[in-house]
Amino acid sequence: MPLRLVLAAELEGHEDRVWQVSWDPTGLRLASCSGDKSVRIWTPLTQGLFFESTNTPADTKAQQNQQHTHGNDMSKTWECVDTIDAAHKRTVRAVAFEPTRGRALATASFDGTTGIWEKEEGGDSYECIATLEGHENETKSVSWSSSGQLLATCGRDRSVWIWESNGEGDFDCISVLMEHTNDVKMVAWHPTQDLLASFSYDDSIRLWREDDDDWYSAATLTGHSSTVWAGAFSPDGRFLASVSDDRTVRLWAADASGAAAAGMRDGFYYKPDSAYQCVATVPDTVHSRAIYSVAWTKPMASLSNNTTAIADGSSFGSDEEKSKQHHHEGFLATGCGDNALRVFSVTTGNEGVAVVLECTRNQAHALTDINCVQWNPVYPHWLASAGDDGVVRIWRLESFSD
Repeated sequence: MPLRLVLAAELEGHEDRVWQVSWDPTGLRLASCSGDKSVRIWTPLTQGLFFESTNTPADTKAQQNQQHTHGNDMSKTWECVDTIDAAHKRTVRAVAFEPTRGRALATASFDGTTGIWEKEEGGDSYECIATLEGHENETKSVSWSSSGQLLATCGRDRSVWIWESNGEGDFDCISVLMEHTNDVKMVAWHPTQDLLASFSYDDSIRLWREDDDDWYSAATLTGHSSTVWAGAFSPDGRFLASVSDDRTVRLWAADASGAAAAGMRDGFYYKPDSAYQCVATVPDTVHSRAIYSVAWTKPMASLSNNTTAIADGSSFGSDEEKSKQHHHEGFLATGCGDNALRVFSVTTGNEGVAVVLECTRNQAHALTDINCVQWNPVYPHWLASAGDDGVVRIWRLESFSD
Protein backbone atom coordinates (compact mmCIF):
# COMPACT_ATOMS: atom_id res chain seq x y z
CA MET A 1 0.00 0.00 0.00
CA PRO A 2 1.22 3.54 -0.69
CA LEU A 3 2.41 5.77 2.14
CA ARG A 4 1.75 9.40 2.98
CA LEU A 5 2.66 12.02 5.56
CA VAL A 6 -0.40 13.43 7.32
CA LEU A 7 -0.19 16.71 9.20
CA ALA A 8 -1.18 16.30 12.85
CA ALA A 9 -0.13 19.54 14.57
CA GLU A 10 1.40 22.96 13.98
CA LEU A 11 3.44 24.49 16.78
CA GLU A 12 3.64 28.27 16.55
CA GLY A 13 5.40 30.78 18.75
CA HIS A 14 8.86 31.42 17.33
CA GLU A 15 9.35 34.84 15.76
CA ASP A 16 12.01 33.80 13.26
CA ARG A 17 13.01 30.70 11.30
CA VAL A 18 13.25 27.45 13.25
CA TRP A 19 16.60 25.81 12.70
CA GLN A 20 16.34 22.51 14.50
CA VAL A 21 14.16 20.27 16.66
CA SER A 22 15.08 17.47 19.06
CA TRP A 23 12.96 14.81 20.78
CA ASP A 24 13.71 13.77 24.35
CA PRO A 25 14.27 10.01 24.94
CA THR A 26 10.65 9.49 26.07
CA GLY A 27 9.32 10.89 22.80
CA LEU A 28 6.95 13.16 24.75
CA ARG A 29 8.92 16.41 24.66
CA LEU A 30 10.21 18.32 21.67
CA ALA A 31 12.72 21.17 21.80
CA SER A 32 12.99 23.76 19.02
CA CYS A 33 15.53 26.52 18.45
CA SER A 34 15.31 29.63 16.33
CA GLY A 35 16.82 32.74 14.86
CA ASP A 36 14.82 34.62 17.51
CA LYS A 37 17.52 33.50 20.03
CA SER A 38 15.06 31.35 21.95
CA VAL A 39 14.46 27.67 22.69
CA ARG A 40 10.95 26.32 23.19
CA ILE A 41 9.90 23.08 24.85
CA TRP A 42 6.70 21.50 23.53
CA THR A 43 4.58 18.57 24.69
CA PRO A 44 1.21 17.13 23.60
CA LEU A 45 -1.60 17.86 26.06
CA THR A 46 -2.64 14.20 26.08
CA GLN A 47 0.96 12.93 26.30
CA GLY A 48 1.35 9.49 24.68
CA LEU A 49 -2.33 9.27 23.74
CA PHE A 50 -1.67 11.86 21.02
CA PHE A 51 0.66 9.46 19.20
CA GLU A 52 -1.81 6.59 19.44
CA SER A 53 -4.49 8.54 17.60
CA THR A 54 -4.99 8.44 13.85
CA ASN A 55 -7.36 11.43 13.86
CA THR A 56 -5.58 14.32 12.15
CA PRO A 57 -7.94 17.28 11.79
CA ALA A 58 -5.05 19.67 11.21
CA ASP A 59 -4.35 18.03 7.88
CA THR A 60 -8.03 17.96 6.95
CA LYS A 61 -8.36 21.66 7.68
CA ALA A 62 -5.18 22.52 5.78
CA GLN A 63 -6.41 20.56 2.77
CA GLN A 64 -9.77 22.28 2.88
CA ASN A 65 -8.08 25.68 2.85
CA GLN A 66 -5.49 24.45 0.33
CA GLN A 67 -2.77 25.97 2.48
CA HIS A 68 -1.28 25.77 5.95
CA THR A 69 -3.27 28.05 8.21
CA HIS A 70 -1.97 29.71 11.35
CA GLY A 71 -3.82 29.39 14.61
CA ASN A 72 -5.74 26.26 13.64
CA ASP A 73 -7.39 24.08 16.25
CA MET A 74 -4.61 21.49 16.22
CA SER A 75 -2.18 24.00 17.70
CA LYS A 76 -4.22 23.49 20.88
CA THR A 77 -3.30 19.79 21.04
CA TRP A 78 0.24 20.77 22.03
CA GLU A 79 1.49 23.33 24.49
CA CYS A 80 4.73 25.20 24.98
CA VAL A 81 5.68 24.34 28.57
CA ASP A 82 8.82 26.48 28.69
CA THR A 83 10.52 29.19 26.65
CA ILE A 84 14.17 29.95 27.17
CA ASP A 85 14.20 33.55 25.98
CA ALA A 86 17.50 35.13 25.04
CA ALA A 87 19.18 31.76 25.52
CA HIS A 88 22.11 33.18 23.56
CA LYS A 89 23.21 36.56 22.20
CA ARG A 90 22.68 35.43 18.61
CA THR A 91 20.76 32.78 16.66
CA VAL A 92 20.40 29.39 18.35
CA ARG A 93 21.42 27.10 15.52
CA ALA A 94 21.14 23.66 17.14
CA VAL A 95 19.47 21.93 20.07
CA ALA A 96 19.85 18.39 21.44
CA PHE A 97 18.32 16.52 24.35
CA GLU A 98 20.68 14.32 26.39
CA PRO A 99 19.74 10.79 25.25
CA THR A 100 19.66 8.78 28.50
CA ARG A 101 17.45 10.65 30.96
CA GLY A 102 16.54 13.68 28.87
CA ARG A 103 16.79 16.17 31.74
CA ALA A 104 19.68 18.02 30.13
CA LEU A 105 19.50 20.04 26.93
CA ALA A 106 22.40 21.40 24.87
CA THR A 107 22.14 24.47 22.61
CA ALA A 108 24.67 25.73 20.04
CA SER A 109 24.66 29.35 18.92
CA PHE A 110 26.11 31.71 16.37
CA ASP A 111 27.55 33.58 19.37
CA GLY A 112 30.19 30.82 19.52
CA THR A 113 29.01 29.23 22.77
CA THR A 114 27.21 26.04 23.73
CA GLY A 115 24.73 26.15 26.58
CA ILE A 116 23.88 23.23 28.86
CA TRP A 117 20.43 23.46 30.42
CA GLU A 118 18.80 21.23 33.01
CA LYS A 119 15.15 20.71 33.81
CA GLU A 120 14.17 21.67 37.32
CA GLU A 121 12.97 18.86 39.59
CA GLY A 122 9.19 18.63 39.52
CA GLY A 123 8.80 21.48 37.05
CA ASP A 124 8.99 22.35 33.38
CA SER A 125 11.54 25.19 33.49
CA TYR A 126 15.14 24.83 32.37
CA GLU A 127 18.09 26.60 33.91
CA CYS A 128 21.58 27.07 32.50
CA ILE A 129 24.12 24.95 34.37
CA ALA A 130 27.13 25.43 32.06
CA THR A 131 28.36 27.52 29.13
CA LEU A 132 31.02 25.95 26.92
CA GLU A 133 33.34 28.37 25.14
CA GLY A 134 36.15 27.86 22.68
CA HIS A 135 34.91 28.16 19.10
CA GLU A 136 36.21 31.32 17.43
CA ASN A 137 32.85 32.20 15.88
CA GLU A 138 29.55 30.54 14.93
CA THR A 139 28.83 27.15 16.51
CA LYS A 140 26.77 25.17 14.02
CA SER A 141 25.88 21.87 15.70
CA VAL A 142 25.88 19.99 18.99
CA SER A 143 25.41 16.25 19.58
CA TRP A 144 25.48 13.89 22.59
CA SER A 145 27.02 10.43 22.50
CA SER A 146 24.66 7.54 23.25
CA SER A 147 25.96 7.31 26.83
CA GLY A 148 25.49 11.03 27.45
CA GLN A 149 29.09 11.25 28.66
CA LEU A 150 30.50 12.94 25.56
CA LEU A 151 29.35 16.04 23.72
CA ALA A 152 30.56 17.16 20.30
CA THR A 153 30.32 20.65 18.81
CA CYS A 154 31.45 22.09 15.48
CA GLY A 155 31.60 25.47 13.86
CA ARG A 156 32.51 27.91 11.19
CA ASP A 157 36.09 27.90 12.47
CA ARG A 158 36.51 24.46 10.79
CA SER A 159 36.95 22.70 14.12
CA VAL A 160 35.24 19.83 15.94
CA TRP A 161 35.40 19.90 19.73
CA ILE A 162 34.78 16.91 21.97
CA TRP A 163 33.74 17.54 25.57
CA GLU A 164 33.47 15.10 28.46
CA SER A 165 30.85 15.44 31.17
CA ASN A 166 32.12 15.08 34.73
CA GLY A 167 28.69 15.55 36.28
CA GLU A 168 27.11 18.55 38.05
CA GLY A 169 27.42 20.70 34.93
CA ASP A 170 31.19 20.28 34.67
CA PHE A 171 32.55 19.68 31.16
CA ASP A 172 36.17 19.30 30.03
CA CYS A 173 37.33 19.73 26.45
CA ILE A 174 39.26 16.55 25.69
CA SER A 175 40.02 17.13 21.99
CA VAL A 176 39.98 19.80 19.28
CA LEU A 177 40.00 18.33 15.77
CA MET A 178 41.08 20.56 12.89
CA GLU A 179 41.31 18.29 9.84
CA HIS A 180 38.40 19.82 7.91
CA THR A 181 39.43 22.59 5.50
CA ASN A 182 36.20 24.59 5.72
CA ASP A 183 33.06 25.12 7.86
CA VAL A 184 31.82 22.06 9.70
CA LYS A 185 28.04 22.01 9.36
CA MET A 186 27.02 19.13 11.62
CA VAL A 187 28.24 16.43 13.99
CA ALA A 188 26.45 13.17 14.81
CA TRP A 189 27.37 10.25 17.09
CA HIS A 190 27.01 6.57 16.28
CA PRO A 191 23.98 5.10 18.15
CA THR A 192 26.00 2.59 20.20
CA GLN A 193 29.71 3.39 19.81
CA ASP A 194 31.92 6.37 20.58
CA LEU A 195 32.28 7.01 16.86
CA LEU A 196 31.65 10.55 15.64
CA ALA A 197 30.76 11.75 12.14
CA SER A 198 31.28 15.34 10.96
CA PHE A 199 29.86 16.91 7.79
CA SER A 200 31.52 19.86 6.11
CA TYR A 201 31.48 22.68 3.59
CA ASP A 202 34.66 21.08 2.22
CA ASP A 203 32.39 18.43 0.60
CA SER A 204 33.63 15.63 2.87
CA ILE A 205 32.55 13.53 5.83
CA ARG A 206 35.01 12.47 8.51
CA LEU A 207 34.66 9.69 11.05
CA TRP A 208 36.46 10.11 14.35
CA ARG A 209 37.36 7.65 17.08
CA GLU A 210 39.44 7.57 20.22
CA ASP A 211 42.52 5.48 20.90
CA ASP A 212 44.42 5.81 24.18
CA ASP A 213 42.79 9.18 24.94
CA ASP A 214 43.70 10.53 21.50
CA TRP A 215 40.97 11.27 18.96
CA TYR A 216 41.80 10.98 15.28
CA SER A 217 40.19 10.75 11.87
CA ALA A 218 39.47 7.09 11.24
CA ALA A 219 38.12 7.62 7.72
CA THR A 220 37.30 10.33 5.20
CA LEU A 221 34.24 9.84 2.99
CA THR A 222 34.30 11.67 -0.33
CA GLY A 223 31.86 11.60 -3.22
CA HIS A 224 29.57 14.58 -2.72
CA SER A 225 30.35 17.40 -5.13
CA SER A 226 29.25 20.22 -2.84
CA THR A 227 28.60 21.09 0.83
CA VAL A 228 27.57 18.12 2.98
CA TRP A 229 24.88 19.65 5.19
CA ALA A 230 23.91 16.77 7.45
CA GLY A 231 23.85 13.06 8.10
CA ALA A 232 22.26 10.34 10.18
CA PHE A 233 23.28 6.84 11.25
CA SER A 234 20.85 3.98 10.80
CA PRO A 235 19.32 2.84 14.12
CA ASP A 236 21.65 -0.17 14.28
CA GLY A 237 24.67 1.92 13.20
CA ARG A 238 25.56 -0.18 10.17
CA PHE A 239 24.90 2.61 7.68
CA LEU A 240 25.40 6.35 7.48
CA ALA A 241 23.22 8.60 5.32
CA SER A 242 24.44 12.00 4.14
CA VAL A 243 22.75 14.86 2.30
CA SER A 244 24.29 17.66 0.33
CA ASP A 245 24.00 20.86 -1.64
CA ASP A 246 24.53 18.62 -4.69
CA ARG A 247 20.92 17.39 -4.18
CA THR A 248 21.90 13.76 -3.59
CA VAL A 249 21.48 11.38 -0.68
CA ARG A 250 24.31 8.93 -0.17
CA LEU A 251 24.37 5.78 1.96
CA TRP A 252 27.73 4.63 3.29
CA ALA A 253 28.97 1.43 4.91
CA ALA A 254 32.32 -0.05 5.82
CA ASP A 255 33.96 -1.86 2.92
CA ALA A 256 32.63 -5.42 3.13
CA SER A 257 35.84 -6.93 1.79
CA GLY A 258 38.31 -8.80 3.95
CA ALA A 259 38.10 -8.48 7.73
CA ALA A 260 35.36 -5.86 7.53
CA ALA A 261 32.82 -8.33 6.20
CA ALA A 262 32.59 -10.30 9.44
CA GLY A 263 31.53 -7.27 11.42
CA MET A 264 29.00 -5.76 9.03
CA ARG A 265 25.91 -6.86 10.93
CA ASP A 266 27.38 -5.82 14.29
CA GLY A 267 28.29 -2.23 13.49
CA PHE A 268 30.93 -0.21 11.74
CA TYR A 269 34.29 -1.88 11.39
CA TYR A 270 36.87 0.83 11.49
CA LYS A 271 40.58 1.49 11.87
CA PRO A 272 42.79 4.38 10.75
CA ASP A 273 43.30 2.93 7.28
CA SER A 274 39.83 1.38 6.93
CA ALA A 275 37.89 1.91 3.72
CA TYR A 276 34.29 3.04 3.38
CA GLN A 277 32.16 2.81 0.32
CA CYS A 278 29.02 4.47 -0.93
CA VAL A 279 26.51 1.64 -1.27
CA ALA A 280 23.55 3.63 -2.68
CA THR A 281 22.87 7.10 -4.06
CA VAL A 282 19.58 8.88 -4.52
CA PRO A 283 20.29 10.88 -7.70
CA ASP A 284 20.05 14.64 -8.00
CA THR A 285 16.85 14.37 -10.05
CA VAL A 286 14.74 13.51 -6.99
CA HIS A 287 15.35 16.68 -4.96
CA SER A 288 15.33 19.95 -6.90
CA ARG A 289 17.36 22.01 -4.39
CA ALA A 290 19.86 21.53 -1.59
CA ILE A 291 18.97 18.94 1.07
CA TYR A 292 19.50 20.31 4.56
CA SER A 293 18.45 17.49 6.86
CA VAL A 294 18.06 13.72 7.01
CA ALA A 295 16.72 11.43 9.73
CA TRP A 296 16.53 7.64 9.97
CA THR A 297 13.84 5.73 11.87
CA LYS A 298 13.74 2.06 12.75
CA PRO A 299 11.98 -0.52 10.54
CA MET A 300 8.20 -0.71 10.74
CA ALA A 301 6.96 -3.97 9.23
CA SER A 302 3.41 -2.66 8.82
CA LEU A 303 4.66 0.04 6.44
CA SER A 304 7.24 -1.93 4.44
CA ASN A 305 6.71 -1.97 0.69
CA ASN A 306 8.24 -3.83 -2.24
CA THR A 307 8.48 -1.16 -4.93
CA THR A 308 10.97 -0.11 -7.55
CA ALA A 309 14.12 1.58 -6.29
CA ILE A 310 15.06 5.00 -7.65
CA ALA A 311 18.53 4.99 -6.10
CA ASP A 312 21.73 3.65 -7.64
CA GLY A 313 21.94 -0.02 -6.68
CA SER A 314 19.67 -2.98 -7.27
CA SER A 315 15.91 -2.81 -7.66
CA PHE A 316 14.13 -5.51 -5.69
CA GLY A 317 10.71 -5.52 -7.34
CA SER A 318 7.91 -7.61 -5.82
CA ASP A 319 8.97 -11.22 -6.37
CA GLU A 320 7.74 -13.15 -3.32
CA GLU A 321 10.69 -15.51 -3.02
CA LYS A 322 13.25 -12.74 -3.41
CA SER A 323 11.49 -10.55 -0.88
CA LYS A 324 11.98 -13.22 1.79
CA GLN A 325 15.72 -12.57 1.57
CA HIS A 326 15.37 -8.82 2.05
CA HIS A 327 15.89 -6.95 5.28
CA HIS A 328 14.07 -3.69 5.86
CA GLU A 329 16.47 -1.13 7.36
CA GLY A 330 13.89 1.55 8.19
CA PHE A 331 12.81 4.86 6.69
CA LEU A 332 14.78 7.95 5.77
CA ALA A 333 13.17 11.39 5.82
CA THR A 334 14.71 14.42 4.12
CA GLY A 335 14.08 18.14 4.49
CA CYS A 336 14.92 20.20 1.46
CA GLY A 337 15.21 23.71 0.07
CA ASP A 338 12.46 22.86 -2.43
CA ASN A 339 9.90 23.03 0.42
CA ALA A 340 9.19 19.29 0.33
CA LEU A 341 9.42 16.43 2.80
CA ARG A 342 10.31 13.03 1.36
CA VAL A 343 10.30 9.59 2.92
CA PHE A 344 12.40 6.71 1.56
CA SER A 345 12.51 3.07 2.60
CA VAL A 346 15.89 1.33 2.74
CA THR A 347 16.18 -2.38 2.01
CA THR A 348 19.19 -4.71 1.94
CA GLY A 349 19.48 -8.13 0.37
CA ASN A 350 21.68 -10.36 -1.75
CA GLU A 351 21.48 -7.82 -4.56
CA GLY A 352 22.78 -4.93 -2.45
CA VAL A 353 21.10 -1.85 -1.01
CA ALA A 354 17.95 -0.27 -2.43
CA VAL A 355 16.50 3.13 -1.51
CA VAL A 356 12.85 3.60 -2.48
CA LEU A 357 10.96 6.90 -2.57
CA GLU A 358 7.73 6.14 -0.71
CA CYS A 359 6.06 9.55 -0.52
CA THR A 360 6.56 13.29 -1.02
CA ARG A 361 4.80 16.08 0.87
CA ASN A 362 5.10 19.26 -1.19
CA GLN A 363 4.96 22.72 0.40
CA ALA A 364 5.29 21.14 3.83
CA HIS A 365 6.39 24.53 5.18
CA ALA A 366 4.56 26.80 2.76
CA LEU A 367 7.16 28.25 0.34
CA THR A 368 10.17 28.16 2.66
CA ASP A 369 13.20 25.95 3.21
CA ILE A 370 12.88 22.93 5.50
CA ASN A 371 15.82 23.05 7.89
CA CYS A 372 15.31 19.94 10.01
CA VAL A 373 13.51 16.61 10.21
CA GLN A 374 13.52 14.30 13.24
CA TRP A 375 11.72 10.99 13.80
CA ASN A 376 10.24 10.33 17.24
CA PRO A 377 12.48 7.77 19.03
CA VAL A 378 9.58 6.00 20.79
CA TYR A 379 6.69 6.45 18.34
CA PRO A 380 8.48 5.77 15.04
CA HIS A 381 5.58 6.68 12.74
CA TRP A 382 5.82 10.30 13.86
CA LEU A 383 8.06 12.97 12.33
CA ALA A 384 8.79 16.56 13.38
CA SER A 385 9.92 19.19 10.88
CA ALA A 386 11.12 22.79 11.18
CA GLY A 387 11.33 25.51 8.56
CA ASP A 388 12.06 29.08 7.64
CA ASP A 389 8.36 29.86 8.16
CA GLY A 390 8.99 29.78 11.93
CA VAL A 391 6.65 26.81 12.50
CA VAL A 392 7.27 23.32 13.84
CA ARG A 393 5.04 20.66 12.30
CA ILE A 394 4.21 17.15 13.50
CA TRP A 395 3.47 14.49 10.88
CA ARG A 396 2.28 10.88 10.92
CA LEU A 397 3.54 8.37 8.35
CA GLU A 398 0.71 6.04 7.40
CA SER A 399 -0.44 3.71 4.66
CA PHE A 400 -3.64 4.30 2.75
CA SER A 401 -5.74 2.82 -0.04
CA ASP A 402 -5.78 4.48 -3.44
